[in-house]
This record gives sequence, structure tokens and C-alpha cells, in this order.
Amino acid sequence: MKTTQHLSFAAAILTAGILAGCGGGGSSDTTADTSGGTTTYDVTVERGPVLHAVVMDKKGNRAAEQGQGRYRFQNAPAYPIYAAGGYIDVDRDGSLSAGDIENNVVLLSNEGKVATVVSTVATRSDVRAWLKSEFGLSDEAIDEKTPDENRTVAAVSDEVYKHCVENNVSDPARLSLQEMQQLRDRIQARIQAYKTSGATHAELEEELIAELNLPVLTDENITALQSQGGQGMKGIVEAAERMPESNLTEEQKYTLAYMWNEEKLAKDIYLALDEIFPHDTFYNIATRSETQYEAAVEALVKKHDINITNLENYEVSYSEEELRALAPGEYAVPEVQALYDALYAEGSRSLTSALQVGCKVEVTDVADLDEDIEIAEGAPDLVMVYTALRSGSYNHYWAFDRALKSLGVEEGCCSLGEAYCKTPEEFPASSGGGNGSGHGPHDGTAGGFHGGMDR
Repeated sequence: MKTTQHLSFAAAILTAGILAGCGGGGSSDTTADTSGGTTTYDVTVERGPVLHAVVMDKKGNRAAEQGQGRYRFQNAPAYPIYAAGGYIDVDRDGSLSAGDIENNVVLLSNEGKVATVVSTVATRSDVRAWLKSEFGLSDEAIDEKTPDENRTVAAVSDEVYKHCVENNVSDPARLSLQEMQQLRDRIQARIQAYKTSGATHAELEEELIAELNLPVLTDENITALQSQGGQGMKGIVEAAERMPESNLTEEQKYTLAYMWNEEKLAKDIYLALDEIFPHDTFYNIATRSETQYEAAVEALVKKHDINITNLENYEVSYSEEELRALAPGEYAVPEVQALYDALYAEGSRSLTSALQVGCKVEVTDVADLDEDIEIAEGAPDLVMVYTALRSGSYNHYWAFDRALKSLGVEEGCCSLGEAYCKTPEEFPASSGGGNGSGHGPHDGTAGGFHGGMDR
């Protein structure tokens, strides 16, 4: 049942590489960056403007936050676009401040340049047709207008949002036509009230929040959030956990279980090799990144109640006790166990071989995650976490490449041959390194030795 790419890639490493013993706020328009000759694509996420959300397209491409609820894709996104987590900027000041609230609904867009509650419910074709016939909304208003720009969009958004809060609904896209029709009179009354009100939509939203008695951020909350840095893996996992649970296929369940084993392998092998050849690159990636990545996948495993140690029977539930019983270097998937054993044998020969093992692990991770992201279509929480893991693997690859070059291996990871020789276009590294990217101000950058230092 496991997809062939995972197993064939692992087999290729075992036979060709390791066992053989390799050698050493505003507009939501599409904008053109004419200076760089590229075109970028902007999407505005608004309940009020949503700050610090995780915004991605169907293929897992992540949009960068531009401010005021706007997010930018570097290439044309593949719809649908998902926006999860973050905070609603109630006062529209462009930053987190007292009185703002946590965004607890997932917003979607099937086309156009906004992700709002209206565009979300309109992902159902029957609901879209009803919104157009009942309230006079055009496709342009649904797909292009934010609540701040259109009073009818604002009224529909607020009334549907109120219904979601009162009924603990985190995914407005799942509201059926019948459920929407039950809100008709309430929506109509709000439309009339908004059209005759002299208040701004921000003021109307503040009234709604007070009516719903929603908890608002305090100065203490904001200080804590700023110290945590909401854009890291923790923020991504929290956003994925807020997404409604999808009905995963067995193939999706297997990829999730397999990926937990694979992330555990990366952490275990780097720590094991660090014991033999103490080196900052191993230690930093294992402790700063792979530990978090394993926990991130486990959060999804727990959310979907999958038992990682029993991949033949998905009726068996998640068991933290069983996972903790797996010792370092021990795995529930036989293919991963064989891969770890071979990687350890290869990497224990020399520091150069150990660092080359790092190149192999990260290339394997990316190949598997590329496939997993495609398989995870329809399960945006999986896509969100897998995409973050892939970005981490890109960074880790370049950390091992630099470490090899610092040892005098001029070709870096390319010394392993074409299969492991990647370009920055193939493996784009994120600036600054993020969470334990394997480079940065405290990791020795060139891949320093730490010997017996107290860690």
C-alpha cells in the first residue's frame, strides 16, 4: 500500500550508495515586479485583516506575509488557497494590539484574490449560486472584495462567523446550503442594518466581538506571542491543529505514519553520528529542527488518531506510550529500520562519510515529501506541515553541503553523484535559516567541531 517512491528511493540508497560504500492592507490585485522581471500574486485574507496566518495553495506553496492581511505568492497559486491561524486585526492598525482576537476559522478561496468567510462558504457551488440569487452578490464581489470593501460581503461574513462561533464550527466551507438557508433572515437583517449604519466595518466588527463575548488579546498575551515568534514550526503546527479533521485515505494515513518514522530517523542518525564525530551541524539540526519536526508530525498523528506502530490496521488508535517505547535507532517500519542501519554503517566510517549521509537523508526527505504533498491533497493540515518540513530539509541540505566544503570536499553534496547534487533552484533555502536550519550565528556556520564541550 505504501507509495513506491518512498520505498524505491530508500532501496536506491541501500543498493547504490550505502551498502556499496560511497566515497567521501490594501489592494489584492496581482502585482508585477518589473525590476526583477517576475510576477507575484497577492491574496488578501480578511475576517478583519488576518495577521500572521499560514497561507498556502493546494500544492503546499507558502505565501509570504506583506502586512495588513496581504500575503504574496511568488508564482501563480494552485487553487484552493487555504488560510489558517493568525490573529484578526480588529482595530486595523497593522500589528497585534490589545483588543485583537485569535482567528479560529479556516478561510479558503477557490479563485480570485481574497480569502474571506464569503469566499469560503462559496467554495460550494450551490451556496455560491444562493448567495448570488438571494443577496445580489456577484462573482466579482465573492472572489475579489473584502468585508471592508463591500457592506453586503461584510454582513454575510459577520452573520456566518457568528453562527460558526456559536456552534463551534472552525471550517465554514463545510456549511451546507440548508444550513446557510437557515441564516437567511439573520443575514438579510444584518445587510439592512449595515447599509444604513454610519459606522465603519471595523466598528461594526468590534460590536460583534463584544456581542459574542470573544476573548481578546491583552498586552501580556502579545508580549508572550512576540517572544515565541509565531512564524516558526510551532505556529504552523498550531494552525494545522485548528483545521478540521479530514477523512484521510489509507494511503494518506500511511504517509503520515511513515513520515513520523522518517523524521525520527533523521534526528536519531544525526545524534548517533554526532557521538562518533562531534560536529555542530549534526547537533544543531537534530536538536533545533528534527526534534521539532518529529513532534510536528506526531501532532498530526495524534489529531487523526493513527497508531504508527501498527500500519496494517488503522482501527488501532494513537498510543504515545508505544511511540516512546521505540528507542533511538528503532522504527516501526522495516524499510526505515533497514535504512537507518545502512546509514549508520556508512556514516561511522569517517567524518566526510557522516556528513555525506546528511546530504542523503535530506534529499530522501525532500523526495518523499514531494510525493506526500501530492498524496495529501484534500487534507490541508497535512500539506501545511509537510511543506514546512520540506523547507527545513532544503536548509539542512545546504548546511551539510557547506560543512563538507569546509573539510576540503570542494563539490560538497555533489561529491555523491548526480542524484544528490542539487541547485538553489531545486532546493531553495529560506533566508536566516529559521528553526535550526543548520546555519546561523550559533552553529559554527562552516560546520565547526565541538568535541567534548558541555551541551
